[in-house]
Amino acid sequence: MENVDVTDTLRWWVKFRDPRDTYRLHDSFLKCELVFLTGCVLTLIHALRSGGRFCWLWLGVVLHGLWVEAISYNLPDVDNFWHAQGMVMFLGQRLPLYVIALYPLFLYTASVAVAHMGLPWWIQPFAVGLSVVLLDIPYDIMGIKNLWWTWHDTDPNIYDRHYYVPWTSYYFHATFAAGFTFVFHGLHRLVASDKKTTQNAGIFKELICCLIASMCGFPLGVLQFIPLYHTLHDIFDIHSEVCALILFAVYTMILWTAFQSVGRGLSTTGKRKFRLDEILTLVILHYTFYIYLVFTAKPENIVAVGLHEPVGPCNETTPVTTPFGHVLSKRKYLCLEKYDEPNFDFHCVKSPPPPGSEWYTICGTKFPNHAEYIVVVCAFCVFGLAWYLNLLLNMGSLPSAKATHTKPKQN
Repeated sequence: MENVDVTDTLRWWVKFRDPRDTYRLHDSFLKCELVFLTGCVLTLIHALRSGGRFCWLWLGVVLHGLWVEAISYNLPDVDNFWHAQGMVMFLGQRLPLYVIALYPLFLYTASVAVAHMGLPWWIQPFAVGLSVVLLDIPYDIMGIKNLWWTWHDTDPNIYDRHYYVPWTSYYFHATFAAGFTFVFHGLHRLVASDKKTTQNAGIFKELICCLIASMCGFPLGVLQFIPLYHTLHDIFDIHSEVCALILFAVYTMILWTAFQSVGRGLSTTGKRKFRLDEILTLVILHYTFYIYLVFTAKPENIVAVGLHEPVGPCNETTPVTTPFGHVLSKRKYLCLEKYDEPNFDFHCVKSPPPPGSEWYTICGTKFPNHAEYIVVVCAFCVFGLAWYLNLLLNMGSLPSAKATHTKPKQN
């Protein structure tokens, strides 16, 4: 009996899936996993090669991702999504390995690209937040359509959608990335004011900065939801799209104003010579993957077996409490009779799952307008690629992570 318990415990912590099974039933998801794992390795190589604080940045980003995901699965108000089953799954088959890799691919890549701008540390969070969103948009649009995860059907915080993507997902990526970046660089400035942003302040100080930033990114991200999203959406019933666009406009204006006032002359090294390093390779791989996918994917052939929103009676609801004390509500279970989102159905199985099911099969559906998806995804990919190429190639060299030693004056 003890052996069975130990085995079950180990399977809760980590479980494996044959990639051949994933390829047969859900091929786009396997490709997604491979791209993200490759990108994660590229960011790690870049961090190790660059030295200085880049290694701590990489570690902090990974810890931040683990912290965010673990909290999300255990807080009822934000436990509103279910990942597809990947090659390696953690935490009761809720967390795929590739999602751990997602955080360095998004946040480390954006941080390195923004570092080329040579901006002061307090401006960088806004640029990093916007840059992360540009990496996320094609992933979010193609990911939900290809059932790499599913969202709760009636949660008011994710109800307003953009190609089935909650506007709050974009809001989340911007604010949480900005929150992490602010603490990571701000603490370093506090404990090592004599060091540049990219220079190592010593293992003890860097470990403190790394750990605190990884945990504070979440609350600082949540705090940024209060003045815009929770005020406008929860009190005045304004669409989440408006809240997200205002946030991006505020970030953009802060970045633009700061860059105009202090950014000129910061990057004095001029344009870089073209060099295909790890980050540039990753960016090209990332965007070309989604361009390839939007042309070739057949979401109607997807058979996604795994954990999904629990199925149950339509009349049971659960409260969702806002920071201002308003109590909203969502259905406690997926109501099959009233489910109306066309990104998945049950055409590939004999019958829908019975009440009480959490582990069941869902089936992908065709693009409602394939040409529109091609235009939208390609447009965001081209814009994102142009943004990153400009940062990586036209904004000067990456600040050195090596400590500078000044030669003492001789009398």
